[in-house]
Amino acid sequence: MFYFFVVFGLFIMFFGVLGMIILPDFLLRIHASTKCGVTGAVSILIGFAIHANNLVMTFRILLIIAFLFFTAPIVAHSLGVYHISRQKKNNEDKY
Repeated sequence: MFYFFVVFGLFIMFFGVLGMIILPDFLLRIHASTKCGVTGAVSILIGFAIHANNLVMTFRILLIIAFLFFTAPIVAHSLGVYHISRQKKNNEDKY
């Protein structure tokens, strides 16, 4: 079961990297990297929690998963807002 979650997480992360290479827009790249990165990392961490056989280590891994779920969307949103504000500022400077 441990290997399934690790391989599945790497498989999902591969599509995130593929999205970073293929997608044309910055916002689409952020979306691909955030969604696939968090989902892949959580899958790998679940595999590690299954493999740990230790309640304290499993609890720590669950805290890391919660941290990823709370911080990754906030970082992606902040980068997107900054990118859009820079685009608006650059468009206003042209006229």
